[in-house]
Amino acid sequence: MVEDKRCTWSVHAQVLKANQFFYLRKWNNVHSCDVFVRTSNHPRVRSDMVADIMAARVRDRSLTRPTNVVLDLKDDYWLDVNYQVACLGVEKARGELFGAHSVSFDQLRWYREAVMQYNLGSYVDIDYDEHNYRFRRFFISFKACIDGFRHCHPLLFLDGTFLKGRFKGFLLAATAKDGNQGLFPLAYAIVDSENNTNWGWFFQHLPNMVPSDRTLTFVSDRNVGLMEAMPIFFPTSHHAFCLQHLQRNLRNKLRYVNSMHRIGLVSKLRKCAYAPTITTFNQKADEFQQSGKAIATKFLADAHPQHWANAFFRSRRYGEMSSNVAKSFNFWIREARNLPITRMVDSIRGQIMRQMAKRRVSAHTWTSAICPKMESRLEEAYSKSRAWKVSQANNDVYEVHSFPSVMVDIGRRTCPCFQWQINEFPCAHAIVAVQKNGKNLDDIVVPWYHVSEYRLTYAPTIYPIPTVEKPPFNPTDYVIYPPNIKRPPGRPKKKRIPSKGENVQQIRYGRCGRMGNHNRKTCKEPI
Repeated sequence: MVEDKRCTWSVHAQVLKANQFFYLRKWNNVHSCDVFVRTSNHPRVRSDMVADIMAARVRDRSLTRPTNVVLDLKDDYWLDVNYQVACLGVEKARGELFGAHSVSFDQLRWYREAVMQYNLGSYVDIDYDEHNYRFRRFFISFKACIDGFRHCHPLLFLDGTFLKGRFKGFLLAATAKDGNQGLFPLAYAIVDSENNTNWGWFFQHLPNMVPSDRTLTFVSDRNVGLMEAMPIFFPTSHHAFCLQHLQRNLRNKLRYVNSMHRIGLVSKLRKCAYAPTITTFNQKADEFQQSGKAIATKFLADAHPQHWANAFFRSRRYGEMSSNVAKSFNFWIREARNLPITRMVDSIRGQIMRQMAKRRVSAHTWTSAICPKMESRLEEAYSKSRAWKVSQANNDVYEVHSFPSVMVDIGRRTCPCFQWQINEFPCAHAIVAVQKNGKNLDDIVVPWYHVSEYRLTYAPTIYPIPTVEKPPFNPTDYVIYPPNIKRPPGRPKKKRIPSKGENVQQIRYGRCGRMGNHNRKTCKEPI
């Protein structure tokens, strides 16, 4: 067609073997063909070219989506590329930049040795099938995270999230909170699925990260495998259910109920969870059951209050009613979840390393004794209690004339509002009583919120893992193979049974028996 229109546009280029440079020998940039001759569907636009064009973008953003690649190629180069070509091109670019997914599993052997060399005292374990050498699980916790957790709350948030690489899988993580309410990753593992066996394997290694003299509280979403493994490996620990997860479960049970009634029941469940005393809990639970009838009664029977209600919980959860910290960690590593496993593990290490270094520097600029976020909470509580009058009974007991009035015991750290006991942080009544007593307010705040403990949390260092000494891939020394990809469960297509007066041929082509673009449903052509 170009010859028919006598278009003179042409380009002639050559690669010189001596230096591998690309030389442009001849180029005529003038088009003499009509517009209708030109097309955006070029036969040479394949996945290899897409990988070359998008390599820089994939390097900067590993979460590059094929749909965005299709749009960018159309806007920047006026090229129409289908989704399959774009998807394959992105995968090839990732393979060239970050390594192949299949090779990456065997590279975990080198990575384990490198972690133990550059971060002495870390804990790393690889589990693979010794018969077919297929990958099963990988667990890692860096020495800096193990040492830093000793200066955080004895509280761990557990959750799992799916991976998006070629071989899929799940990432299980145990995350804590520092004194300034920032997330602090302790350990994570890569497994093939989130099941009872893998959660048990995760808990089998987790005690190596935690001192035996600390009584932990775990916050999770009631995973069955997690609930079975926790009493075995942490018999003295306490398990708190995520309130948001309970609310979602309740909404699912009420999906056919009026929306306003459903919102009201969820609100009543929340009041039950935050009730500070057993008396208040029973009152709120009665209201919940009266509104929800049989569904509410069965829900309370299945979810034991000692795991989610403040009135019955036997340990400290520091006011943490949900596992949002674990969800934040999953969102924080969303880019790394697309990478091959070895690159993904090291990418998460790099994120933690940079975060610890940044917070270590910022902590040395703080001048107060309490971390900034907790200091602001103290200031807010003080502003609330500034107008209250206080009467002294003895050195420890004070009456705070609020509305209503309460008795605060500084020595026992108790207040009738129960917020001091539940949150392990002084409430407004306690603050005004301490000021009347003349004591230093910082002394009644638990150590986890002090700047000195925060600095000790981030004092250890995670050292880089240089890849300059990384050995090349050798097929003859291939020990750990990728796991077998499990096909996701799906519903088989339901076959339609011919009705009276129809046969299989008519079901496939329509009652008229013809194929084409006509409307088969409204076709009235007789059989």
